[in-house]
Parts: sequence; C-alpha cells; structure tokens
Amino acid sequence: MDQQSKKSARAAVREARKNLPDTVRTERAGQISTHVREYLAALTPVVRSVALYNSQPDEPDTETLMRQLFDDGINIYLPVCEPEYQLSWVRWEPGIELERSPRAPVMEPVGQRFGVELFEAEDGISTLFIPALSIDSNGYRLGQGGGYYDRFLPRIAHTPVQVAAMVFDEEFVPAGSYELNEYDTAVDLVITPAGVHHIID
Repeated sequence: MDQQSKKSARAAVREARKNLPDTVRTERAGQISTHVREYLAALTPVVRSVALYNSQPDEPDTETLMRQLFDDGINIYLPVCEPEYQLSWVRWEPGIELERSPRAPVMEPVGQRFGVELFEAEDGISTLFIPALSIDSNGYRLGQGGGYYDRFLPRIAHTPVQVAAMVFDEEFVPAGSYELNEYDTAVDLVITPAGVHHIID
C-alpha cells in the first residue's frame, strides 16, 4: 500500500471501524481479551498492576477486559488527561465514579492521581496498554491525534514497562503504510484477534 498521511489514514480506519457490525466487533474484542489475559498470565513474576484505557465505541472493547483482569486479581489504572497534554493515572475498580474529561472525549476515573512513579516502582505497572487506530510492523502507532501518549511514552522509556497496543487484524499493517514523525515511539507488542505479535528491534 502507498504511504498515507496520518490524516487520511485515520479517516480510513475510522470509516472501516464505523462500518464493522457490532457482532463482529464483540467477537473480535473477546478474542483480544483472551490473548491479553494469556499474555499477562505467562509473565514472571506474577503481574499485579497494568495500565489500560476506557475504549471508545468503535475501538476494541476494554470494559469487559478490565472486569476480567480485576477478577484475576490485577490492579488496573486508567489515564486522566491533564493540562499541556500530560497524563496522570487513577486506580480503577468496578463501580468507581467516572466523569467526562474536560480535555478529551473520554470518561475518566475519579480518585487519587499518580504520575510516572507508578511505572518506575519495582512492583508497579508491568504493561501499559494504549489505544491505537493502527500499528505498523515496526511497532509505530497511528493514534487519534491528541498527542497525550506521544508525550508520555518517552517519560517511561527508561523503565522495564512493556507497551502494548490493541487493534483489529487488518489494522496491523506493513511498515511504511503511513507517515511518521520524529516524536513517534514504537510499542513492544501488538495484540489482535489473531494473537500477540512481539515487535523485534
């Protein structure tokens, strides 16, 4: 496929997601959730905490996954959009209050906010799952365009945290499918309905 601008690539993925039947979306999200749980269960030592996100209607669903991971005994943290495109993190559990972000079209948990220290602690976050519209085979992400994760990922580059993106199979595309910028940061793994894809440097 010819290289696309990020704007046109985003539009194409959004249109395809919008046209995806709900039954197919639900089935695929269930397959992704299964692979996520298998991946986390295989990690050593036992995973205690992960960072996730509240999915949008056209994204692979994370609500069910969050409840499953909570039942697995894993602590879950969700992002809060802060001024100057920064992120903080709040621990989530079923029933926690959520409110509409004043800075982005997402629902955010209400509670004590944590920063990068959550990812630096020895018993802190093991894997950060981030939203994406598409991921190329080198691990470079096509995001929504807000820039929050572009600014956050370099702040945890020195930590052992694994960064994972969850997309549908057709959204895991060859390298060079869309333009990249100097601030783009590659993820470590991509999880699709087909399985877990590790990005090899």
